[in-house]
Amino acid sequence: MKGPLHAVSLTRDGAALALRLARALPGTRAYAPSRFAAEGPEGVQAFDEPVAALIARLWPGAGGFLFVMAAGIAVRSVAPLLRDKAEDPAVVVLDQAGRFAVPILSGHLGGANGLAREAARVLGGTPVITTATDVAERPAIEVWARENGFRLGNRRGVVAVNAAWASGDPVGLVYDREAVGAEAFASMAPHLALVTDDLGEARSFEGALVLVTHRDLGPLRPALTLRPPCLYLGVGCRKAADPETVLRGVRAALAARGLSALSAAVVASVDEKAGEPALHELARSLGVPFRTFPAAALAPVAVPTPSARVERAVGTASVSEAAALLASGGGRLLVAKIADRTWTLAVALRPAFPSSRSTES
Repeated sequence: MKGPLHAVSLTRDGAALALRLARALPGTRAYAPSRFAAEGPEGVQAFDEPVAALIARLWPGAGGFLFVMAAGIAVRSVAPLLRDKAEDPAVVVLDQAGRFAVPILSGHLGGANGLAREAARVLGGTPVITTATDVAERPAIEVWARENGFRLGNRRGVVAVNAAWASGDPVGLVYDREAVGAEAFASMAPHLALVTDDLGEARSFEGALVLVTHRDLGPLRPALTLRPPCLYLGVGCRKAADPETVLRGVRAALAARGLSALSAAVVASVDEKAGEPALHELARSLGVPFRTFPAAALAPVAVPTPSARVERAVGTASVSEAAALLASGGGRLLVAKIADRTWTLAVALRPAFPSSRSTES
């Protein structure tokens, strides 16, 4: 959960149950109407506003909600707030006796299924999980992808893959050996009819196909594409460069070479550029860390296009190429320095194994 959990109740018994949850689940706050909060033990936060207004106030930044109330009230309260399944917080509804915990929103990506199981464990109740893949005892592809550091290249494909699993239809996976090692799929293999790095074999597969690659592979049309974090971007820029110009340029340069920006693992540069807004914005936009290295650490790195002018300016003959290679921790240079008037870019590649996601950045 990215934010706090809120256990919201509407009755006297519900307030006591919400407090039990708050005490057992770290980061959880309990709420009840003023008259019940005042009667209950210390720790329940009182509210006087309509419950829908309270929920709307707590919604931004919330990690999840445990609603001790009728499911209908919960649904009507959250309905106007829903935006995107990848961003909406987890929502679990419980009866005030704590017999059942029912996830009704963001079961997989938001973690509501897991939250329901935790709440049921605390209360001695039963989690009521209704997502098809869980009922079929199959993994949810989006959860597995997130846990392994892969990004969704096309979110609509998640439905196709999960539906195939739920229906007992075959699901296959083809991976780019340059981008990821076969061991990344060990936990998923029992649920797959095919695991291969052979594109020819993948093309003849009859079923929902998952493709794991950092590249645009043209004619292959998988149900779902997953992007492994295997590209390390070394970037330099002019002082006070326009962030939008740098962002647009780097994205276009990657696309022109058939590389997905979703496979970026880190944006790296020299320490002298640590305060550049354009580089911070680039990393933020790509959803990756921004890392810098001292010029003395970059200088010894062997690169194909060193520059005496750059060396005079910042103390190392290479920023983008050297930073990409150093950030990759042993990767190889995939794209040599591309120079624009405002920015430079180089890309190193290192396979994204389970034990070396993008955390070294």
